[in-house]
Amino acid sequence: MRVTETIKRDQVLGNIQRNAQKLQDLQLEMATGQRINKPSDDPLGATMAQDIVTNISKQRQRLANLADSISWLERSEIELIKINEFLDKAKTLVMSQSTSSANEDTRNATAGEVKDIRDALFDAGNARSGKLYLFSGIKSLTPAIKHNHILQPAKVETEKIVQSDIRDLVDVTQFQAQFEGFSNNPYVLKITESGPWGRARYQISDDGGQNWGPELSLRPVVDMINPSGKESDQVKLKFSDDRGELQNKVNLLPDAFDFSSEKVKDFDISELGPVFPEGMEFVFTPNPPISFIGSPQKKETLIADGITVPVTITANELLLGEGEIEVDTFSLLMSLERALETNDGSVLAEKLQELELALEQVLKQRAFIGNTMRDLQEAQQKQEVQIFDQERRLSEIRDADLAESALHLKTAELNNRVSLDAGSRLIQPSLTDFLR
Repeated sequence: MRVTETIKRDQVLGNIQRNAQKLQDLQLEMATGQRINKPSDDPLGATMAQDIVTNISKQRQRLANLADSISWLERSEIELIKINEFLDKAKTLVMSQSTSSANEDTRNATAGEVKDIRDALFDAGNARSGKLYLFSGIKSLTPAIKHNHILQPAKVETEKIVQSDIRDLVDVTQFQAQFEGFSNNPYVLKITESGPWGRARYQISDDGGQNWGPELSLRPVVDMINPSGKESDQVKLKFSDDRGELQNKVNLLPDAFDFSSEKVKDFDISELGPVFPEGMEFVFTPNPPISFIGSPQKKETLIADGITVPVTITANELLLGEGEIEVDTFSLLMSLERALETNDGSVLAEKLQELELALEQVLKQRAFIGNTMRDLQEAQQKQEVQIFDQERRLSEIRDADLAESALHLKTAELNNRVSLDAGSRLIQPSLTDFLR
């Protein structure tokens, strides 16, 4: 084959270009410390490296989530320690005032301390980490608990009215009433004998209608208590007129609601207001002093593929008795306040057992935090080991051997110089060279 000057020129330029490209690649490898800088360097290795980088990114995010969850639990534990201390103090106070040496003055003073503890527990129940509420479940931007209003409209039930001909015609707006007080008891007041105030008679149930107290005369203000039932929570049923104002009929009524002929001969009974039909009921929806307004659903953290653990505690189970132990701590403390204010030592002694259960309720959640933190820390250690192994594997695939690369770089530099020198000899001198 005839070798022309053009062929020699193209061959020389191609060799120079390849050597220059090799030198450039080695310089990039030395600069980055990686032998794979673009997919064409090693297509299979580049694919494997990309998969490993993706896995490392996921594992680092999981590790960060675990660290956040551990921090959240540590902050929660601080609040639980405070709550535990508050309840311990309440227990000590109640024990000191349940003895025969306590008197009305010391108990009144202690009632104020118990109220302070109740207020402190409310603040602890709404504790935050930054802007997030600790005990609100997944609704962490919402407070966990709130104060309820002491007043509640009474629900008037007409389905059990004995006279069927008036059952559907009764205007319930005539019987407006409201409950005043806090209680978890489902109170019901049932009219057992028709009539206006003073003549109508009623019974009270504190368990939703299963057991009833004695019959009494209906008055404008009724203490909701069944003497043979649960402890009184001092809830009152107050009736009001069509303008929503409490009717004060005390001055109109005969003395002590005595409706004998002598007492009422000059008294117009129609002034007493509406006639309460037999069978009508006034229903109290349980109204505790504090309600949970967060979410019962808990935040969860991934500790392994397909495995999550809850990392939050709700105020519902911590303070309001929605778990296994079922002690409403706020209602309990309010009962203790009433007992102290009324100098009732027997109630204080009875409530000590409930106070122990409230403490157990908190200790149970502290145990949950301890177990969960141990699980998270173990998962954290495993993630760190996995990340280390993945990074080591990535280094084996992607990183350059700098000593070997330096040797190759020297060789490439020599090759580049030789190719330039040889090329200058092979290419025929131009006319300009002859004219020098």
